[in-house]
Amino acid sequence: MNFIKKIFANKVDESVHLQFTRFSKGVFENKAMLEITVSSSNIRIKTSSEYTNELVELLANTIKDKTHVKGIIFSTRNLSEVSDIEFQDVKSAIGVKKHIVDKELTKEQILNISQKFPHSSINLSFKTDYGELKVKEKAPKSVKPGKGENAPKIDYCIFTTTDKTLLEDYAFDIKHPFKKAIILHTYEIMSIQIPEQYKNDFALARLHGIRKGKIIRILNVDGKEERKEVNLEA
Repeated sequence: MNFIKKIFANKVDESVHLQFTRFSKGVFENKAMLEITVSSSNIRIKTSSEYTNELVELLANTIKDKTHVKGIIFSTRNLSEVSDIEFQDVKSAIGVKKHIVDKELTKEQILNISQKFPHSSINLSFKTDYGELKVKEKAPKSVKPGKGENAPKIDYCIFTTTDKTLLEDYAFDIKHPFKKAIILHTYEIMSIQIPEQYKNDFALARLHGIRKGKIIRILNVDGKEERKEVNLEA
């Protein structure tokens, strides 16, 4: 279940909390963006960077033996010291380590590093019998708000599969057949509740603070727009 659906289903967990640790109070538009295209043979899900790690984990779970993986893992620490993946190279850029991957990996190798280092951005592209994932090899950054011709492109991750049951997760509130859906979210964070033990440590306060507010979900399904809201506490 993707993190947005968890919020709407009132099933907030640590993976949901991690999505909001970098946010202060305020209004943040064009977050967790999706562009879903449905054809007779498959579905294509394009997303912004928020969905990267969960899509990598979803597809990694379908690897039967090994598959060729290409991409970059972005982390603040050198993962070659703690991972069983032999990286092609590790480069440093403005406090971030770029771990270059271009080799065959097992399901366990991908899931281990994703689950042990959830704050890292696991930008890996690969395919299995289930589907294919392509992720941009650049660090995630905030998307500038814009509308019409200036609307941000939704192409950080591109996931293609024939398994249309996946629509129940990413298009969970669209109850009728459709050809194309564009889904955008606005985060309105009104307060941050910081546990007493972290109030004197800025870094830990940011990581453990509970963001409260709401999420506005805007769906454009085959040209028809709908707006929904849900309370946020994560």
